[in-house]
Amino acid sequence: MAKWISLPPEKFYAQADQLDFLSARRARWCKACNKQYIVSPPIVSCPTCTATGVRLYDRLTIIAGRRFGKSRVGSMAGVDEATIPETVGWACAPTNPKLHRYVIPAFQRLIPNDWVKDYNSEYKDLYLKNGSIIHFQTLEDPDQGRGQGLDWLWIDEICELSKNHWEVIRPSLAGDTVAFFTTTPRSFDWVYKELYKPAEDNLPGYWACHARSADSANPRLSPEFLARERAQMSDAMYRQEYEADFVTFTGAIYGDYLSDSILHTEAQIKEILPEWPAIDPSRQVLIGIDTGADHPFGGVKLVSTEKGIIVVGEYLARDSSYIEHAAALLRLAGNPNTKWAINKNERQGILELAQHGIYCQKAENDQVTGIERVKSWLHQNQLWFAAPLCPRTVQQMASYRWDDNYNKRDEKIKERVIKLDDELPDCIRYALMTWPRLPSPIIETEKKRDISKLPGEMQATIERMRRLDAAPKEPDTVTGDFWL
Repeated sequence: MAKWISLPPEKFYAQADQLDFLSARRARWCKACNKQYIVSPPIVSCPTCTATGVRLYDRLTIIAGRRFGKSRVGSMAGVDEATIPETVGWACAPTNPKLHRYVIPAFQRLIPNDWVKDYNSEYKDLYLKNGSIIHFQTLEDPDQGRGQGLDWLWIDEICELSKNHWEVIRPSLAGDTVAFFTTTPRSFDWVYKELYKPAEDNLPGYWACHARSADSANPRLSPEFLARERAQMSDAMYRQEYEADFVTFTGAIYGDYLSDSILHTEAQIKEILPEWPAIDPSRQVLIGIDTGADHPFGGVKLVSTEKGIIVVGEYLARDSSYIEHAAALLRLAGNPNTKWAINKNERQGILELAQHGIYCQKAENDQVTGIERVKSWLHQNQLWFAAPLCPRTVQQMASYRWDDNYNKRDEKIKERVIKLDDELPDCIRYALMTWPRLPSPIIETEKKRDISKLPGEMQATIERMRRLDAAPKEPDTVTGDFWL
């Protein structure tokens, strides 16, 4: 049994977003008085009528750049919750080293020895004299999130964890509880969709803030330091790490290929599809399909144009029958001149859809080959996304990334993608695998110089050179054992 070590406190450089977070976590609503109040732990009751109000926010997320003070303010919130007597809270990190380097030391700088009743270093349980318990937990495996009921939960760098980690641990937070998260972003991942976006959409109970490193009051983050970092780092990495932008991150499959292919306005869409919002019925429509039982069923609508292929529709649904999926896909197509593409191994899906008039063409399903096909179209600026019509497709394409190609024994394995929110990118891959050629680029015919006024001998020489240049070239051949 090791002794709790109180570390010297550090100066806290308060910043507006940090203070807003601490206030939002303390905010409650008194139903008896019909008003909001801010608690002052250890007292959580309404100062007017002494009734215990309900929390206004029980899911709070800080998305911030490096050195913003995320771990500091997260530990402050944890200590604040622990001052409420007889409560149980977990302070979590993605890995054991991060737990010991960042999370536990953050609490050691805030909790003095005279608060501590006991500390079990083996199980990482800190018992306070007011009856509260703080447990320090690593979450390298989702099942490590199973355990006792909690009054509060803090997870640092949650973007390094999967949605499965959160789904395992969240049942511990029933009743008057709170969970708060601090992290640097990793593009439009599950944290963005499940925790940040609901707050942005004003969903009850959710609160979030988005802060740059430059917004911090930390004097170490001087303008000179940030300017040097910007000059020495890639733009995407600097924006992610210091601006806290939801940029395409390292490991992204389509990366910068995607940004120039997204059309945001009607004028931009009409440059590719002139008759929009109508679609000429003579145009070829492609629908890529990704069937799913344990994951959503997806469909993406693509239309062939003179400048390439444009994505103009999407379908994503879970827990529906094939007859419902088929009806939705037919509405999505809206054109009898439609080619349907599906993974060649989806035999049952092919049979089921055929019962409802959708006859699918089997597409090669090799991931790496299909991804390279999509990249080719993007690189040639001949694959476009009408963003207002396919927002989830754009989001999934942006967050589509490679998984670590090493197993737990550090052995290299075959390249693979992370199987999370990949239905719509797979639909595009299947559709393009059934469309083997890029459209021929439009090449303007070279205008020949008028030579009619030149001397006859000169005209004859130029005509002869033109004939030689236009004549087909004999193929080069090499005889011997290597080329024939």
